Amino acid sequence: TIRTVDYDLLALPECGRVDTSYFSDAVLLGDSLTEGFTEYGIELQGATICGYIGLTPKAVVDRSTQNHPERGAEVPMDLLTQMQPGKLYILLGTNTLVNDGAEDSFLAYYGRMLDELKAALPNTLIYVQAVPPVRPEATETRPGLQKEKVRAVDERLAALAAEKGCRF
Repeated sequence: TIRTVDYDLLALPECGRVDTSYFSDAVLLGDSLTEGFTEYGIELQGATICGYIGLTPKAVVDRSTQNHPERGAEVPMDLLTQMQPGKLYILLGTNTLVNDGAEDSFLAYYGRMLDELKAALPNTLIYVQAVPPVRPEATETRPGLQKEKVRAVDERLAALAAEKGCRF
């Protein structure tokens, strides 16, 4: 039995607009969606973009070397530990969840990743972001990304974030 909560209830309320300087002490960690900030030159006034094609929670936990389009080879966990950012925004899931049945493994590694991040970054405010939906036609070849499956994962991810003392 899986008990979930409506993740919309755990999500942070809108708190108004901020200037991009708000992100000057932030790191955005994620897969190719996050890498888009680098690829498209989106400037967040000092935010460090740690976007890597195909990044998964398992790769972060395993301390796998990732290739950043500008900085080259790096280990995200080591870089984060060295930086000690004030805020960390995490957007992962689309790559892991393409295959049907990957949810439990994804969430187990996500929990381990949050534990390690909390231990390595004791003064960092961690924001866990929901797995974004995909176009319906994309689910034909990626059944794990069907709308109802992603919604169920996001509910469990929100509960995991709350359990680990992170924001969602």
